[in-house]
Amino acid sequence: MFNIKNKISQGTVLATAVVMLSLAGCSKKLDITPETFVSPEDLYKTEQGAVAGVTGIYRKMMELNNGDYYFVGIVGTDEGKTSSFVPTWGGYWQHYDGINSYNSLLTAQNQLVQGVWSSVYKGIGNANEAIQYIPSSSAAQAVKDRLVGEAKFLRAVYYFKLVQFFGGVPLPTDQKDPVADANGGKPRSKEDDVYALIIDDLKFASDKLPRKGTAEVGHANKEAAQTLLGKVYLTRKDYENARATLQPLMTLTNVALMTDYADLFKEVNENNIESLFEIQYSNENGNTNSQANTLGGWHIANTYPGGGGHVVIPTDYYSGSFENGDARKDASIRYTFYDANGNVVDYWWWADVTKPHVKKYDITQGKSLNGGLSSRNLYYLRYADAILMYAEALNELNQTSNALPFLNKIRNRAKLVNWETALGHTPSQQELRDELLKERMRELGFEGWRWCDLKRTGKLLTQTKTYNPDAAPNMTQKNLLFPISSREFELNRSLKPSDQNPGF
Repeated sequence: MFNIKNKISQGTVLATAVVMLSLAGCSKKLDITPETFVSPEDLYKTEQGAVAGVTGIYRKMMELNNGDYYFVGIVGTDEGKTSSFVPTWGGYWQHYDGINSYNSLLTAQNQLVQGVWSSVYKGIGNANEAIQYIPSSSAAQAVKDRLVGEAKFLRAVYYFKLVQFFGGVPLPTDQKDPVADANGGKPRSKEDDVYALIIDDLKFASDKLPRKGTAEVGHANKEAAQTLLGKVYLTRKDYENARATLQPLMTLTNVALMTDYADLFKEVNENNIESLFEIQYSNENGNTNSQANTLGGWHIANTYPGGGGHVVIPTDYYSGSFENGDARKDASIRYTFYDANGNVVDYWWWADVTKPHVKKYDITQGKSLNGGLSSRNLYYLRYADAILMYAEALNELNQTSNALPFLNKIRNRAKLVNWETALGHTPSQQELRDELLKERMRELGFEGWRWCDLKRTGKLLTQTKTYNPDAAPNMTQKNLLFPISSREFELNRSLKPSDQNPGF
């Protein structure tokens, strides 16, 4: 059982910490050397211990995104869905289908909802300890500032996921709270208070983190913090602050779009010039992700049983959204399947498997352990996202003509003509608003943002009900939030039954 009062293990952290991200060159290897349990006071005394402790926060980011929790916020949208046979598998898989179809299994007891809640709060607990204890470390002040900046960036990432999915949530921080400890946790905070903490953390991170290119590979950087802060302002409909935060990114030389969209999804190009922040994986046991298996995209030998799940597939809306000539289509979607020897496999007999599948997370021969355990990194933030958000902020500020070139920058990289040319006229604000939402799906499909994009633009219900046939019969106004995990109510006496989200 996980209680947000228990930050990993009642005031101790596992100094698997000399859990050190390898910082040599562009290596993404995660060296994990289990040692001993130590108190946070002891762990954070030295620079080495402080680095190890912060690395543990990144570790929680890996764990949160290496399996099925990654798809909460992807399935159950106009972009992604579970395949038709997932509900027939029973048990856990019916809970997975509940996330997609919003049926009676999307409750406070849903296993994926509970897993996301628990996993995110573990990351927050690690971040809070780092923020609390690093200032007293013997490390140089510049090192302490950077490490606290990384911890605050990651805490903001975690809380941003929570507040978008659940609304106001318990808000433990690095400040001690004996009353909350005695009650097993904090009371539910208002959304505004959660966002205030996120914004403060990202402002600190933007100020203290090194720039991309000087930051260590795999670690948070200034541009990632600025981009996420811009996204938070956009979510809050604070368009002027979103514009002001994102504008400096538009003229940088240390970040840029990759020339070829397909190159973004080749393992050799990980941590590239367009990547602002990636979740790092490798081919060591325990450091892999399973997205290729979930998406049915693996094509090397499977040394473990049960691989090749074909659990999640694109909706027809997503796979059919690309214009003729859009270079992103073939880079994003698979229409043909191959075995380990490169032979085409015909799945005509398996429901939904003949439909288009996501190609972005295909495994790399010689890197992955097998067809279900991939060494591929996952993008959290890309520069293309920042460009599209900047265009959106300008458009919402009635600067449609100024926003259009930024949309066209993304289209041109995809080998498409300017949108006003394809459209046949200069777009209105509403036309550009609608197109930007669709363009975000084509550009960022299956990178984890669709549910949040639809929600903040007020289109979650209409788009999902229109284009995801599994969700259409069940989705209602209550599904603008997920239910708070029932385990939190069991363990946290500061919560009242009325704190549950409406309808659950």
